[in-house]
Amino acid sequence: MYFDHQHFPLVWMRRAEGAGQPVVDPYQQLEALTQRAQAFVLMSDLIPEPEQRSSAQGKALLKQGSMWTKCNKAAIRRWIKALIVIAPQPENQAQVEAFARTYEQFWGYPLLHSASPLAAVSLAQQLLAPPRSNLHNW
Repeated sequence: MYFDHQHFPLVWMRRAEGAGQPVVDPYQQLEALTQRAQAFVLMSDLIPEPEQRSSAQGKALLKQGSMWTKCNKAAIRRWIKALIVIAPQPENQAQVEAFARTYEQFWGYPLLHSASPLAAVSLAQQLLAPPRSNLHNW
């Protein structure tokens, strides 16, 4: 897994295999992204698969992720607005929704879905928009 930040603040999660990218610790990449001190949204077309957590490799990655999130909780909550998964199929959307609560409890930011890349970008822009300070702030 690597994080493609060419279109920051939209950061695409990509599989590292066959992507021509050097192997870099994904937690180092996330830490570098949070150190930018700017809000961003993670984007992916990969459906999270909770059953992968039961494998030995999955358990090791979860342990590493748990340690990383504990050490970086404040930065995660401040800078990572969400992970948006592009899931055009209703069954994939339902799968994302079923896993969303567990995901947010573990990682500290919401897991959302969108039916298309265009809709995902629109949702990300809404999440990244500064909060309105009053009713007259159009």
